[in-house]
Amino acid sequence: MKRRIMIHYAVSFFIAALILVLINVLYMSNSVYQNEELYHFNPDPYMNRITEGIYADASSEIVADPDLAIYLENEGIGFQLIDQELKEVLQLNNHFRDTQNSYSPEELIRLYESPSTTAFISAQKIDDRDYTFLLFMDPDVVSRKQYTYNVDLVDLAYNPIWLVGMNLILLLFISYIYALRISQPVNLIGNRIIRLSKGYYETDESGKGIFETVEIALNTLSTQLETSNQERALAEVTREEWISNLSHDIKTPLTSIIGYGDLLGDSEYLLSAEEREKYRNIILEKGTYIENLLNDLNLAMRLKHHQLPLHLESVDLITEIKTILIDVLNTKFNELDLSFTHTAQEVHLSLDRRLFKRVLLNLIHNAIVHNEKPVSVLVHLEAVDPHWVTLTIEDDGIGVDPEELPRLFTRYYRGTHTKKRSEGSGLGLAIAKDIILAHEGSIDVLNSPQGGLKIILKLKK
Repeated sequence: MKRRIMIHYAVSFFIAALILVLINVLYMSNSVYQNEELYHFNPDPYMNRITEGIYADASSEIVADPDLAIYLENEGIGFQLIDQELKEVLQLNNHFRDTQNSYSPEELIRLYESPSTTAFISAQKIDDRDYTFLLFMDPDVVSRKQYTYNVDLVDLAYNPIWLVGMNLILLLFISYIYALRISQPVNLIGNRIIRLSKGYYETDESGKGIFETVEIALNTLSTQLETSNQERALAEVTREEWISNLSHDIKTPLTSIIGYGDLLGDSEYLLSAEEREKYRNIILEKGTYIENLLNDLNLAMRLKHHQLPLHLESVDLITEIKTILIDVLNTKFNELDLSFTHTAQEVHLSLDRRLFKRVLLNLIHNAIVHNEKPVSVLVHLEAVDPHWVTLTIEDDGIGVDPEELPRLFTRYYRGTHTKKRSEGSGLGLAIAKDIILAHEGSIDVLNSPQGGLKIILKLKK
């Protein structure tokens, strides 16, 4: 994989760089080197304009057209006319420091080579007399450089075969370095993704390059996948244990139903009216127990997949809780030490009354079945917050181990302190949590200072 990545990036970079080089070569050969004016300045237009503006008057004195001085000033050009003795005859706009009133041949040569002034010299005839025109220009505008070179060495240096070969070698080397730097992190990322797909969730220290964010994301993904895998494995074990327990839960009452059903249908076995009523009640009780187990399973699945619509209505939460708790005390839990306190007289919010009742019954039932001795249960409603209502269900039982707390709301999980190992579907707390979340609330659990559990519900007002 690394080799394929390197070859791909090296070829891509090489082709891109080669196209760039070819574009530059074509541009230089067709635009730059074909432009003769690029490195050759022609002063003839200026000389011609000066020649037109210089003439001899009636007394044979050399004079200049007034417009010529303006022209030279606008163009930033200095002009000097010298005679055959190399003495100044006329000067216009002559502010350049290398000019003199008279010259020797050597000074004229030095003037031509001066770095501070770009001078052009031209011989002209005026009134059949020979004169020399000196044209001065700013070197920042027009510059003159002189070169002397060995023709053979220049031809060798600009040998096209050598230049192309050298550039190709450089391009290949740069392409290799570029591909190596790019392919290393890409190869590492690719290998990590392959390892993730095979179930290896180790994390590596992220680098500081352009792929730093990708490597950090991969570490996060590895951690999440490992956690998810552990949770899935734990859920699988829990689910299998739950199926085994649920099978036992159903098998035991089914055995009773079948047995008592046979007795009721056996014509050879004479039963009294009291016995028939007893067996009938047992069959109904066991059938109801199985029905409740299946209803729990169906409700849990519908809540899990968000397929249970809420029938919301405005209720006074305090009145609703009191009604539910009275129903609890009027059933088989009539000896339960159950109390209810609240910080407001009325708290109105939108609830699905049937589902909320299921939540409260599940939480109270949880406090009972997870303790071997009678417990006291305190239900407290706090309505101080302007947006949220906090409802706590707290008991003084034996509680649970701290490491067991995060699993209490897991589907199919039964606490280790359940006094009847075969009792319950293991879905009560999970159902309660899903119902509260469907109401856009929250639910949490912690060990109570009283010794048991403290379950905290928050609901929107």
